[in-house]
Amino acid sequence: MLETGSYTAEDSQQTHDGTLIPAGSTTISLMTDFLIDSPSGPIAGSTIGGGPCLILVAGLGASRDLWGEMPALLAKTFTVVTLDNRGIGGSRGGSQFTADGAAEDIWAVVDHLGHETTALLGSSLGGLIALRAALSRPDRVSRMVIVSTAARMTNHGRRSIGLLRDMLEYFPPEDFGRSLMTLGFAPSFHRRLPGFVDQAAQLYGLDPLDVPGALAQAEHMLEGWDDRESLESLQIPALILAGQRDGVVAWEDTAEIAEALPLADFISVPDAGHSVLAESGRHVFDQVVGFLEG
Repeated sequence: MLETGSYTAEDSQQTHDGTLIPAGSTTISLMTDFLIDSPSGPIAGSTIGGGPCLILVAGLGASRDLWGEMPALLAKTFTVVTLDNRGIGGSRGGSQFTADGAAEDIWAVVDHLGHETTALLGSSLGGLIALRAALSRPDRVSRMVIVSTAARMTNHGRRSIGLLRDMLEYFPPEDFGRSLMTLGFAPSFHRRLPGFVDQAAQLYGLDPLDVPGALAQAEHMLEGWDDRESLESLQIPALILAGQRDGVVAWEDTAEIAEALPLADFISVPDAGHSVLAESGRHVFDQVVGFLEG
């Protein structure tokens, strides 16, 4: 089902309630770290809050630090779990990255923390991982929010991921985050909040030790996928978000997820890019929270 709403980005005060708040906020100290020794290798993550489980799944090459203070904002209602995807941060080593393997890592975390069910919020590659987790254990997923993710590999997507792979391979790691900002935010957001973008670049800064893992993620994605038919049978309430100025994942490709899922609502933000959760302001963030609360 495809049900569309459109929103315009709000002022700078409201956008600071999005996802890309610099790590180092005082809220970060409230988080509890964990490390699981799974058959696929170590899985590192953090938890904060109490209540129903909500797992945040980050994108290509990103560690759990990407979420900034968003976990603390959501911890008023949920037990918020963030994790490093296979090959990144504390989850380096072990099996080679695959989307299905990363989905199994999610269930290893849920079991480790003693939850029967969880909600999922995944962005970019994290959205694909969240969808694979839902497809493998649909009875254990209460709700899901999928952001800036494609249902399949398209011609545009192949060129976009190929560009990211080349950036990982040829750019110095310390320059990766700064360069990625060209694709991460819409031009209008760069004009309005240049300091915010500079801070976001630091969050996206790549640890040199994470380059091999990030490259493995990109190479796996370049093998291609098409989950549209599988998603048609997934009876899970879903909220799908896309920025209409996304240069990484075309918003039309994200819309295909909403078209395939029977219980999906779709929000497209006209003047937002790939970081739509940060760009679109408080009203969209509140809608996401309200949806997750059911």
